[in-house]
Amino acid sequence: MQRVSNVTDEELLVQVSNAFEAAFGCQPGAVAFAPGRVNLLGEHTDYTGGLAMPMPLNLGVAVAVGPGSEPGLVEFVSETLSETDRRRADDPPAGRWSDYMLGCLQAVASEEIARDGCHCAVSATLPVGAGLSSSAAVEVATLRAANALLGREDEPGELARIALKVENDYVGVPCGIMDQVAASAGVPGLALLLDTRTLDVSPIRLPYNHHFVVVHSGVSHRLALDAYSERVAECARAASELGVADLGELSLEDLGRAIGLAEPLGRRVRHVVTENERVRAGVADLEAGAAAAFGRRMIESHLSQRDDFEVSIARVDALVDGAMRSGALGARLTGGGFGGAIVALVRDVHLDAFCASIRAGFPEARVLAVA
Repeated sequence: MQRVSNVTDEELLVQVSNAFEAAFGCQPGAVAFAPGRVNLLGEHTDYTGGLAMPMPLNLGVAVAVGPGSEPGLVEFVSETLSETDRRRADDPPAGRWSDYMLGCLQAVASEEIARDGCHCAVSATLPVGAGLSSSAAVEVATLRAANALLGREDEPGELARIALKVENDYVGVPCGIMDQVAASAGVPGLALLLDTRTLDVSPIRLPYNHHFVVVHSGVSHRLALDAYSERVAECARAASELGVADLGELSLEDLGRAIGLAEPLGRRVRHVVTENERVRAGVADLEAGAAAAFGRRMIESHLSQRDDFEVSIARVDALVDGAMRSGALGARLTGGGFGGAIVALVRDVHLDAFCASIRAGFPEARVLAVA
């Protein structure tokens, strides 16, 4: 992983420890890191029991925790946002950045923070609203730090399930589990084949002499929760009408049945089914070293997100087109959509020219990571 941020994971842990000490006058009891992720293929499949191919990044979130100064009081400081917050241990969500952390503390340490209170600091190299799973990284880092403080063992699958429950039930975002699995089980430099129905994870090696480049479009997707929730509901409704528990049960042979569904349900089904097939084919491409074929899957995935799932926007489409004109083998929207980032597959010999072309052609865009 080539790093665009000049802060290493280890430096970020020192940074959050220093922020904790500056805010609370003592050293933290525990610190932990969790990475963000870019999704190479398999978008909007994780809440439908499908397949995905996320890849952890060397951009992430560090959290420091320690006992507080008052029973039941949780005090937060964000070194990244230069903000503080104070919450009661049993507070409901309040639509603030501390919700993600407080929900995790309630999930694993409610008795301890009711008795002792809690101090908590967070630092990040991962941008918010870029579609790189900053929320899951915050959740997993908070859970890891809390468990370390309490002397408990971490198990990646359990961390992912707890983090998902916090995001679904406490924060109120109806996402799937891909982001939490990538943050808890991923290894930078390797992609993951994730079956979201079973949570089986297999490492996938990246193509030799090629790079995946993550580029922020300049448009945050934070205001798109209603549209995202609508897609989740549409997929659930389509599954019900087709008589399956989730769309991940369907194959290409089932697409004929989806034609009779009222629009846009048929197109939503087509995206999920074909996207699962693209993940399967993409794994075979990477195992065979067929980078150009994988790039074509990425383009197919973007077109499906644009036309069948309708989660792209004009600026992202233009950035994907610009990436292809700049020499990428493939490019696609990554993350929930409605803004955020793209990921492009680029030969290493073209990397510098590609990044220069993107910066020149899209001044509002920003290269975030190169893997």
